[in-house]
Amino acid sequence: MKLLKILTHSLPERMQLLNKLVELNLVVDDVPSRDPDLWVDEPPLEKDPELGIGRHVAWQTPLHREAVKKALQKV
Repeated sequence: MKLLKILTHSLPERMQLLNKLVELNLVVDDVPSRDPDLWVDEPPLEKDPELGIGRHVAWQTPLHREAVKKALQKV
């Protein structure tokens, strides 16, 4: 299950979940631009699924992602 992909889907229930996760400070839904001209060194990757970083949404830590994934599997 690609949790970040699910969270960015536009269905109202999923948006409610995303908004709640942002409110609880578990995810960030405003990832800064990765434009190479804005970075002194090499810019970060646009996506890093291993760390839970998507184009528009990122988990605060991989631990948060795993905790929410386990909670959703129980539902």
